[in-house]
Amino acid sequence: MATIKHWFKAARLRTLPLSVSGVLLGASLAEPVFYDTLLFWLAIATTIGFQIVSNFANDYGDGIRGTDAERVGEARGARARRRARRGTRGHRRDGRAQLA
Repeated sequence: MATIKHWFKAARLRTLPLSVSGVLLGASLAEPVFYDTLLFWLAIATTIGFQIVSNFANDYGDGIRGTDAERVGEARGARARRRARRGTRGHRRDGRAQLA
């Protein structure tokens, strides 16, 4: 079972500053007449939400296709949970479980 720590890891929060930077740049270039605080915070929340959902979708897709089977470095969320859940069962090179 995935814990909250696994969910935060899968969300890859270190990607958020880059996604927020576009909204910050746009708000800084906006003329004071067009700047709206409520709209700014809604744009920030939407950007963060899209980035987190995108990270989950990417992690899910990589886990389904087995893209991260040969990954060097930290394990992504789906692969880490799959390894923990299956325990000592063998895996083929393409990331699918062996039947025997």
